[in-house]
Amino acid sequence: MCGRYRRKSDKQRIADAFAVSAGLEELDLASENDIAPGSIQPVVAINQDGERQIELMRWGFKLPDRLLFNARSEGIESSKFWKDSFGERRCIVPADSFYEWEKVKSGKKPKFEFAGPGREPFGMAGLWKLWKNPKTELWERTFAVITGEPNELVL
Repeated sequence: MCGRYRRKSDKQRIADAFAVSAGLEELDLASENDIAPGSIQPVVAINQDGERQIELMRWGFKLPDRLLFNARSEGIESSKFWKDSFGERRCIVPADSFYEWEKVKSGKKPKFEFAGPGREPFGMAGLWKLWKNPKTELWERTFAVITGEPNELVL
């Protein structure tokens, strides 16, 4: 489950890592060490011309009773909420590491950071959809990270 991640890479490094050809000129991007759901973050998506474009989207979909910021990979293709986005609106969420917390019975949960070899940027699978922000009444592009069962590296 991805609840926080780090993005240290600048927009050119992200563009190089994910073959981005559009959206770089308009983007001003600072690194962030502890990215939380609800924040505005860069993602890589396909634009109407079929090019990979980097753009800013809000992380998570605010529903009346909760914030959906992850989408479980198991059953995503038939999920009522995610089905259309999974088929038509996939994206890449650039990161340099992500955080997980150890489950403990009591006390503060230890936080662990996971990064790739050489701390190179990597992409987390994501999907996006339009969401009407109830505070502004404007439609926004919002994204979720696709998650799955942890493998032996994360256990």
